[in-house]
Amino acid sequence: MITYGLRLSTKQLSIIALSAAFYVLMGAITGLVLPAARGYPAHFFRGLAMSAAGAYTRRMWSVTVMSLIAGVLFMVLVPAPAPYLLFSTVAAGLLYDLSMGRNYPDVCRKRRRITMATVVSGLGEAVVALGILTYVGLFNVQPSALAVIWIVTIAANLVLSTAGAQVTVALLRRYTK
Repeated sequence: MITYGLRLSTKQLSIIALSAAFYVLMGAITGLVLPAARGYPAHFFRGLAMSAAGAYTRRMWSVTVMSLIAGVLFMVLVPAPAPYLLFSTVAAGLLYDLSMGRNYPDVCRKRRRITMATVVSGLGEAVVALGILTYVGLFNVQPSALAVIWIVTIAANLVLSTAGAQVTVALLRRYTK
């Protein structure tokens, strides 16, 4: 019997909370240690944390809950007002869960599904974040330069988040039956 409700065990909730904390902590550490990287390493950790939360809880909406927790933590911890982090992170989690489809418990540990959900999630996160940042006028550049910014940022997000998800795939191969 497959249930799609949000009833979570203590273990599942712990996995979700630890995944959110890992994502926020690693994003913050890499932001402080590598400021020139401009937040790109966080995409790797998002791919890793979201795919791990989904694979190890095996519950629909677990990644959305994880992303909501992480988004709220980003709102509290990031010194500059950055509401785009909440919206883009929640969009990424929601798209990840929706990309897994109806048989979430059966497919959440499959390599292709994890990769596909991570790509859709990364694309959604990048589009939401860039859309908000473009709307508020962060980029004062020519349209051609703006297009390059969008393309490079989306490509980097997809590559890094997919690389993070592949760590989850490797862990699943090693530690699950």
